Amino acid sequence: MTDANPKKGLRKRYEEIFAPFGKFLASTRITPNMISMLSVGASICSCIAYAAGPLVGASLGLLLGTFLLGVSSLLDMMDGSLARARGIAGHFGALLDRTLDRVSEFFFLLGIMIGGYVNPELVFFCFEGMILASYVRSTAELRGGLNMTSTQGIFERKEKLTLLSIGCLLEILLIENIMTDLWPIVDFGILSVIVLIIGVASNISAFQRLLFAKRYHKEQQSEMQN
Repeated sequence: MTDANPKKGLRKRYEEIFAPFGKFLASTRITPNMISMLSVGASICSCIAYAAGPLVGASLGLLLGTFLLGVSSLLDMMDGSLARARGIAGHFGALLDRTLDRVSEFFFLLGIMIGGYVNPELVFFCFEGMILASYVRSTAELRGGLNMTSTQGIFERKEKLTLLSIGCLLEILLIENIMTDLWPIVDFGILSVIVLIIGVASNISAFQRLLFAKRYHKEQQSEMQN
């Protein structure tokens, strides 16, 4: 039967890496929700930095925004590690974490849109894919009892944000004319291509999760009939 709780190697690896940090934080009064709120705060600051690109310089805005994006992502990983270390990982914590993840993603994309790095159409398409993938997962869990805690699909959130960060750094090289000769599409930035890829991959992930849920429930029904 299809595993209702598939465990990806990448997720397992970073959980192991951040486990010591979770154990250390467990000895303090810091709560996972506090770290989650700090993560959102860093994403808002990232949005402001990206949006300020036309004022402080496009490259500096991208650099600061991407640094804060990384801070937000690290905090997001630590809140889960802390919850697991304390043995308090529960349904509400998972719900809050997913909700704040979407809020953070909104601010990241809003910032690069306001900063003029990516066209609004691509930003909306990318965010639609992220929301759809999350919605399919949540609905499958709510209505079908399917627990996709490690997510199913070609891209997880950490991979999307890592790719977005790489796109921002490569865009800096393009803006500074360091790699213009290596990029034939001068009028269409590298970051725009990355955002498009994330949008496409997110929609594919949503479709994969639909198929995974369909296969899981079909096998469940087959077992019940037997």
